[in-house]
Formats: sequence, C-alpha cells, structure tokens
Amino acid sequence: MQPEKENPKLLFISGINEGEQVQIQGKVCVIGRDPSADISLDSPFVSRHHAEIRSEGVYWTIADLFSKNGVFRNKARIEPGEPLPLHNNDEIQIGSVCMFRFLDPEDTLLESDMQMRTPGVWLDELNREVYVHNNKLDPPLSQQQFDLLAVLFHHQREVVTNDMIADALWPGAVGGIESAAIDNAFSRLRNRLAELDPEHEYLETVRGVGRRFVQRADV
Repeated sequence: MQPEKENPKLLFISGINEGEQVQIQGKVCVIGRDPSADISLDSPFVSRHHAEIRSEGVYWTIADLFSKNGVFRNKARIEPGEPLPLHNNDEIQIGSVCMFRFLDPEDTLLESDMQMRTPGVWLDELNREVYVHNNKLDPPLSQQQFDLLAVLFHHQREVVTNDMIADALWPGAVGGIESAAIDNAFSRLRNRLAELDPEHEYLETVRGVGRRFVQRADV
C-alpha cells in the first residue's frame, strides 16, 4: 500500500498571520473574511470568500472567487474565476492584506517528469531555471528576465498588458514606466529563448494591447 500523500502547507510571509504555517486539510481550502472559511482573514479588505485552493488530482490550483481586491500569484494578478496551477514555492498575495508561500512536498517529485513531457518552454521556479526542449538555458536569465517570463508563462494564450508587466518588473515605481523599457526587456528575453529554439516565436507583441506567451505544441 502506498503512503498517503501529504497535503501542501501555506507559510505566511507578510501581513496577517505572518510567521504562521497552515497545512491544507481536505481537497478544497477557502480563504476569506467569513468565519466559516478554512482560513479566515479578519480584514475589511478581504472578501467573505476571497480565494480557493483546490486539489485537481496530481496538482493544486488557485482561483480568485471574484474578490474585490484580487489575488496575485508571483506578483501577477490572476483572472477571477479561472483556476491556475500552483507550484512549489509559489507566492500568493491576498489583496494588500497578506502573502503566503505555497509549499507542496509532492510537487518536487513530479517536476522532472513534467519537464520531460512538456514541449517548448518549461520553468523550474524553485531554482529559477528555464528549459527549452529539455535543454537548460545557460547562462540563466537575469532576475528581471525570469520575472517577465514567469508573468507571461502563467498567462499562456492571454494578453498581458504593459501595466501588468510594469507592476511585476518594477513594483512600486513612481511616475510610471516608459514603454521603451518594457520593449527592451521583452526583446532581450525573446533573444535568450531563441538561443535554444530559433524556429519558434514564444513571445508575441499584440500591438496596442500587450504581450503574449505562446507555447510550442510539438515536441
């Protein structure tokens, strides 16, 4: 008989509950202001049912339950009502109230297998490494380049606006970010990916709207 899998833990790293570690019980964990929530956050800036973490078999997802102040995964705000996969060491922010780190001991056991089955680009976010067709990009991306790729990668097939990119790469910047700075960061990242796969454009510019990551479908 195989041992029962251990559920992930949430390590609160800032804001409400800072320093606490909570293990998820069951297959669904609701986070919100309501006292009945699995993780209750007593703040007027948290919706009654703000976010949900759910087991989907071999992986876990995070969803924004149409909250007022949003849910952010690795600095990027997620689309309400659309569950996104969680990876070990992802950082989740609930509005402006708190941030926790998602710790899944099972996730690291699956990473190498998932990498081999993923065509195109694969991100090892724990080690901040990038693989293209199972070849590691070396030298590694700069922190800014990796953050930009992570934002685009986690919104695959969606257009990421320049404002979202600016918030992820230059959080708290005063006076806004020039579009030329985003253009330069985008161009440098595109060139790095082309080092290992010059035949496919993973990064697209949607003129007047933003940028988009397009995964390669073939192996």
